[in-house]
Amino acid sequence: MREPRDSGSAALSALEDAVHLLRRTPLSTLLLHWVGSAPFTLGVLLFWNDITQYRPSNAACVADSLALAALLAWMNCWRAAFAGRLRAQLGGGAESSVGVWRMAGCQSLLGASKPIVLLLALLIVFPLAQTVAFYRYASVLACRADLSFRQVIARASKLAGIERAQSWVVLAAIAFLQSIVTLNVATAIGILPQLVRMLTGYESVFSRGGMSYVENPLFAMTAVAVGWMAVDPYIQAVYCVMYFRRESLRSGEDLRAALRGLRLAAPAAAALLCVFAGFSRAARAADAVAPEPLRQSIQQTLQEGHEYDWRLPAETAAQGKPSWIVSMVDRAFHGLAWAMQHAGNALTNLLRWIFGKLTIKDAPGAAPAQALSWGICLATAVILALAGLLVVRILRARRKKPRVAAVAMAVPVRLEDEHVTADRLPEDQWIEMAESCLRERNYRLALRAFYLANLAWLGRSEWIAIHAGKTNREYEGDLRRRAREFAEARGLFSQNIASFERAWYGLHEVAADDVEMFRERNGRMKTLLAQPEAVAA
Repeated sequence: MREPRDSGSAALSALEDAVHLLRRTPLSTLLLHWVGSAPFTLGVLLFWNDITQYRPSNAACVADSLALAALLAWMNCWRAAFAGRLRAQLGGGAESSVGVWRMAGCQSLLGASKPIVLLLALLIVFPLAQTVAFYRYASVLACRADLSFRQVIARASKLAGIERAQSWVVLAAIAFLQSIVTLNVATAIGILPQLVRMLTGYESVFSRGGMSYVENPLFAMTAVAVGWMAVDPYIQAVYCVMYFRRESLRSGEDLRAALRGLRLAAPAAAALLCVFAGFSRAARAADAVAPEPLRQSIQQTLQEGHEYDWRLPAETAAQGKPSWIVSMVDRAFHGLAWAMQHAGNALTNLLRWIFGKLTIKDAPGAAPAQALSWGICLATAVILALAGLLVVRILRARRKKPRVAAVAMAVPVRLEDEHVTADRLPEDQWIEMAESCLRERNYRLALRAFYLANLAWLGRSEWIAIHAGKTNREYEGDLRRRAREFAEARGLFSQNIASFERAWYGLHEVAADDVEMFRERNGRMKTLLAQPEAVAA
């Protein structure tokens, strides 16, 4: 896993890899995060409701604060376990186990210092991205049994100091995502009671509240808390990906993870030996060149051609400009403040318009005079009628499918036809045609039948999109994009394409052994693509 040199490209790559990491993460791993974050979120909401509504005594505030501190340590421990699972999934190895008391002590100290340090970093602004990265990296490193608490702090500090510009880009993207999710959650929570009232006629305390329901301090805190619970697993996954990349620069963990799933065969080993022999021969040939003529040739090329001007240093006049980090941070904060202000105004106007239209004219606590208006009843009836019509049409189409398939199957398919596509027949019928060609010792047609069977299986499994105008290289590009994690399967498919093109478009003679090797590669590729858990392990 090589990290791009550009900070923006590296940040976008980390955000994309985090999405793929969460898609591969099992539900049991995600539950580790929510087991810790859900009690803490509920405790924060209860504490916020008490101090804004009931004005508790000092003793009650102290007791609630101690309970929140315990829940914060609980959440940090489960977040560290979640991050450890993600790190083990990225590395392809087993998860290291750490003692419960050691985990609790480490996360209690880090969790106690985190709110204060983050608040100070937010006031100073400049170390904010590194501070956030430090605590996230500490959560990833907390489950490593080979590191002490001091080593965890030192390693997290060192990793947070690498590529600071990338950390700022990631933090800005995460802040934007968090604000969008929070606004969506606030809109959904604000509109839900009135939607329930319009569609069902059920009058609740929330729908009677009007604008007081939205203006309640608990409403905003609930939207923020629910949005944070939804986004925080993704944020931790982003920093797990960044940790894995930066740690791999020192330890080569990405190479070890790739080698764990690699099974070298004798042809691959021979190819590696040939590559190494070619490199050694090229090195000896390079050593044979005299240094002085080589230097003169390079200088002449740089003077005569302008295609290498991008390697020259920048103009001195550009050095007087302010740092790009400062300008980028200023633009990001100004843009975020502008977006938050306009989004808040738009949400307030939307909620006021909705609740102004849905003002209740009856006395407080009384049932509505009419649960549903005639317009809503008529609209509901129309929607139900259209849904019923759609269901009837789907059932009729399913009944007609066997007849259409029978007519399509009755059309003869000739393997010699250059315009025949793999979606004309299912995989098993292509294999039957290949077996028939093998019995007739027509190995060239048998090879093409097995190739079309392979394409039919890939198309049915949605690894490629079959089209009459596509070439074999375009199919190879489809598989490369959709099966990026299955390098061995992509290599087998490329070998099959090369074998097929040599036999079908070239003058290469096809023997029975060639067909068997082609069929064997097909089977191995299907096994790899059909069992992603076994390949990832």
